[in-house]
Amino acid sequence: MASFRYHFAILSAKATRLALRIMGRGATTLPGKVAVKFDPLLLQKLCEGRNCVTITGTNGKTTTTHMITDIFRNCGYTVVTNVSGANLLSGVTTSMIFGLKDIKKAEKAGKKVICVLETDEAAYGKIACQIKPKVSVVTNLFRDQLDRFGELAHTRELIAKGLDSCDADILLNSDDSLVSELYSGREKRTVFYGLSEESMHYNNVTYPDKSGVLPASSDAEYCTGCRTKYTYTARSFGHLGAFSCEKCGKTRKKPRFYVEYDLSRNPSDEGYELSLCDGEGSSQKKKQVKLPIPGMHNFYNSISAVAACVRMGEIIGDKEELSFEKCAAALEHVEAAFGRMEKISIGDKKICVLLVKNPVGLDRALSFVAGASDAEGIYMLLNSNIADGKDVSWIWDVDFESKEFPKKVYVSGDRYGDMMLRIVYSGVDRSQIVAKPMEECADLLDQAISDSTPGKCLYILPNYTSMLALRSILVKRYHLKDFWK
Repeated sequence: MASFRYHFAILSAKATRLALRIMGRGATTLPGKVAVKFDPLLLQKLCEGRNCVTITGTNGKTTTTHMITDIFRNCGYTVVTNVSGANLLSGVTTSMIFGLKDIKKAEKAGKKVICVLETDEAAYGKIACQIKPKVSVVTNLFRDQLDRFGELAHTRELIAKGLDSCDADILLNSDDSLVSELYSGREKRTVFYGLSEESMHYNNVTYPDKSGVLPASSDAEYCTGCRTKYTYTARSFGHLGAFSCEKCGKTRKKPRFYVEYDLSRNPSDEGYELSLCDGEGSSQKKKQVKLPIPGMHNFYNSISAVAACVRMGEIIGDKEELSFEKCAAALEHVEAAFGRMEKISIGDKKICVLLVKNPVGLDRALSFVAGASDAEGIYMLLNSNIADGKDVSWIWDVDFESKEFPKKVYVSGDRYGDMMLRIVYSGVDRSQIVAKPMEECADLLDQAISDSTPGKCLYILPNYTSMLALRSILVKRYHLKDFWK
């Protein structure tokens, strides 16, 4: 029987949300924060006996969470998820509290329920022990907000702590040397996913102009065991690829789930065709799909999402509904989350928002825009609030120089001067750039959209708090649905 403390915590969360909604606020974290004050183990109680999937890592958490959620729903499941992306303890707890209604309704109707929960990498150690997931996905580890997370080895240890607090099956990115190290000591419950080495190598060699290959990023340039510099036979981006250490023999693990692709086509195009694979040899399963959310980084998100759903089906004994073929086919119906390649129509024009919050993320976004056939303008916003990281010097670690910018460039944010200087130093003519402070970002957005040609797209690259401000502007001025609705 649930305790008085449990019921009072739930009641306090509902009262808090009601008050916030009356004020027109999203209520994605505060209700859970209040509730946890009354019952510190509330999340554990809410997740007890549930089939849960967690997703953590630096980049790709929100997109992967949306993909997993949409796949499960297409396969007939009722899904509870933190749709807003609020991924600390308070946000995850809020989502579970207000998912109870859907859970009870589904269980009463005899439907299957899954909880798909995005979790902050630094908080994962404290959250996983309460969720007790059956499947845990780790996307990647890139340098991000050093003033909050510290060095990547520390972040990895926080994730390791969370993995050791539960008995989840672990899905690791085989191409990320930092993530794949989480395999050690957890061998029996680890499954790898990644990109086909043959595809990465083929495109590096045959289409070097399309591969975007640079020297391995300093995030993971050296073997953590013997400090020898890794060698790569194939690369995707950042430090991801087919790595090996010539001294100690550490090497990339062969993934069970992987993507085969051909970069002779532009990965910035919508409907990009991928071959998703499970296993090898005579028992291999392969499914060709058209990726609804473009971008090479979404190759990883796609295969990890399919892998998570298939493994859950194997664990809970629902291999038929969650077969590889059905999960892969369902991937074609997923939709982008706000700020993650979501295209929004504004009259006869379009905008596309790409969240950028660290060097690799910005490099990928700039590469994507450079290859997008409908790119006419780019609008970059840079803030330096606590949630963004106070230090913005990371923009100088990004290879702006090799990217081709659209003709129209707009810059705003609290640190618009820093971003404008970086763009000018990359070789873009100052006369191409229109820059305004954060207080005038809404007017600059109006101007950028007005300057756009019908049928073309304005690509907007904000970091975290500037993305939230942008969303608010779009809701008020362009009647976009709020993120929590």
